[in-house]
Amino acid sequence: MADALAGGARRRLVLLVPCGLGVGIGLYFALPSEPPLAAGLILAGLSGLLAALLHRRPRAVCFAILLLAVALGFLAAELRTRMVTAPLLDRERRGTVTGTVQTVDLLPHGVRVILGELTMEGLAPEATPAAVRLRLIASDAVPAAGDRIRVRATLAPVAGPAYPGGFDFRRQLFFQGIGGTGFAMGKVERLEAADTTPSRLTRLQDGIAARVRAQIPGDAGAIAVAFLTGERAGISDAANQAMRDSGLSHLLSISGIHISLVAILLLGGVRLLLALVEPVALRWPIKKWAAGIALLGIVVYTILVGASVPTVRSSVMTGVVLLAVMADRVAISMRLVALAATAILLAAPEALPGPSFQMSFGAVIALIAAYEALRPHLSRWRSGGGPPRRVLLYLAGIVLTTVVATAATTPFAVYHFQRFAPLAVAANLMAIPLTSILIMPAVLLAYPAMLLGVDGWVLPLLGWGNQAMLWVAYTVSSWPMAALTVPAMPAWGLIAGSVGGLWLCLASGRIRLLGLLAVPVLLLASLSAPSPQILVDTTGRLAAVRAPEGGLAFSTRRSERFIREIWLRAEAAAEDASWPQQGLAAGGRLGCDPRGCLYRFGDRTVAFTRSGEAFDDDCAAADLVITDLVAPRWCRPRFGVWDRFDLRRSGSIAVDLTGPEPKVATVAEAVGDRPWAPAPFRAVPE
Repeated sequence: MADALAGGARRRLVLLVPCGLGVGIGLYFALPSEPPLAAGLILAGLSGLLAALLHRRPRAVCFAILLLAVALGFLAAELRTRMVTAPLLDRERRGTVTGTVQTVDLLPHGVRVILGELTMEGLAPEATPAAVRLRLIASDAVPAAGDRIRVRATLAPVAGPAYPGGFDFRRQLFFQGIGGTGFAMGKVERLEAADTTPSRLTRLQDGIAARVRAQIPGDAGAIAVAFLTGERAGISDAANQAMRDSGLSHLLSISGIHISLVAILLLGGVRLLLALVEPVALRWPIKKWAAGIALLGIVVYTILVGASVPTVRSSVMTGVVLLAVMADRVAISMRLVALAATAILLAAPEALPGPSFQMSFGAVIALIAAYEALRPHLSRWRSGGGPPRRVLLYLAGIVLTTVVATAATTPFAVYHFQRFAPLAVAANLMAIPLTSILIMPAVLLAYPAMLLGVDGWVLPLLGWGNQAMLWVAYTVSSWPMAALTVPAMPAWGLIAGSVGGLWLCLASGRIRLLGLLAVPVLLLASLSAPSPQILVDTTGRLAAVRAPEGGLAFSTRRSERFIREIWLRAEAAAEDASWPQQGLAAGGRLGCDPRGCLYRFGDRTVAFTRSGEAFDDDCAAADLVITDLVAPRWCRPRFGVWDRFDLRRSGSIAVDLTGPEPKVATVAEAVGDRPWAPAPFRAVPE
């Protein structure tokens, strides 16, 4: 067994290097506090020395190189964090903000901008974030990227996870250089018009988007903008939801299918045109010329739509394939994936915890492994077949691709979004041919057509294709069982599923079947997901308690809609009646009066205190007190108090009342003392 493992590691070492990088990056992000930079340097140095010492022992050097990859992943994450570290807002502030518009997002109901080169009244330069994200008044004039503007606004720290263990938006924006979010309280004043030199690409994208919106209204136009510029903010919530529920959301993210189609269309189209010129076709390598033009085309397209993780990964892999065509070499697909993953993890290690990286690479690795296993059979089925067989094989390929990709991405979808689409096969059977035959060719034709001013025919064609795709999405999403919601999976389940999936795809021989053991582990993780009885946000103004049938009853429905939706999705729960001013709720477990509410679970009583007058009774009678007020020092119920200051320090909390003692999980404990956690939310030592 050991010899088999060592031999497999030697043969596939290049495939295991990004796995080692991922382990190192994962270890860094899992730490409860920021490690010293020396830790990563020492680990990398020792691992490199060990690999050098063992270079004459082939089996041992493989493990030494993997250890070096782990150390390099850890070090890359450390260095990246230090590169992007900038001041973060520590509390809500109001005042006049002056900054330069970096990006403009046209939302369905307003405009959102990112401002850099900031100044804000009352805020010292050393405490000013590098950039903030600001939502402007819907009726206001839309600024251009590069404009210097001034506006009165409310800014606040970026919100942390909505519940312990939830997705950390604060970390995501930290690595984008954004240290605060907020909204405008008045009209924007333009101080200086944009300088076209530093933002030429952004202005080009804005011009394309404006031209498309003028000819294609509604969501079809917003999707066309996404295909042409990569900007998805204008797509409505209803359309996004329908695409997710039908399993078509991958078509909105510029990734493998789009880059591949651009390369195929350019390669085939240019080669066909060159073949029509007989002297050129007979004397010159037109296939290589076409591959070179296709390579240039995917580079330009990648720049136009933005360098997101799926786009870069797909461009790198497709580019290497085209280079192999130009060099008369055969590209090894799985090695291309390893190359792309290594490049992205070293350049942007913060991509690893995100759903985009995990789902895109998970799907591609699984697809390549599946088609490598089926390659002999596919070659036999293709040989000697006429057009009907080729059509059937094309449709079978769509079904196989959808099934494999859905199986590979389901663990990530369950972990990050708590849902998956079992009817995705039906939707993709209709949408992928539509994308290949109509939508992407129209996208490629739209660029030169707009440049020449003759886009009046191609943009409506693109709009019709998008309308058809939306019809598929809305139709399939309306079917029963189109989208299933499940409780949030614990992190250990995702890790086990990822290890099992990688083993199944990267190992060789029968030993790879051990990766199937991840399936029962994933089922166990889903079934063992914790279900707290109480959730409270960091302000204390929003709380939810669990009813006997499993639903969540919220303290209010008038605010914090975003957090409510996250809690309902994470718990896969229905929304129960909200808390009354006077009376019972949550199946009789919750009783309220104007001074507060009492929640009873078994022999436990939790008080939600609304009025200072209620502290006398609540502190004496309840086992646990939760309030958005400041609790008096003498209030000492059996299992403690969580008041305004406690919640501000801890972030949102989740309370489990099923054990001998209540267990309170906090966001601060889950996040730890990290650079992206602003001071009021950092873990406080006992």
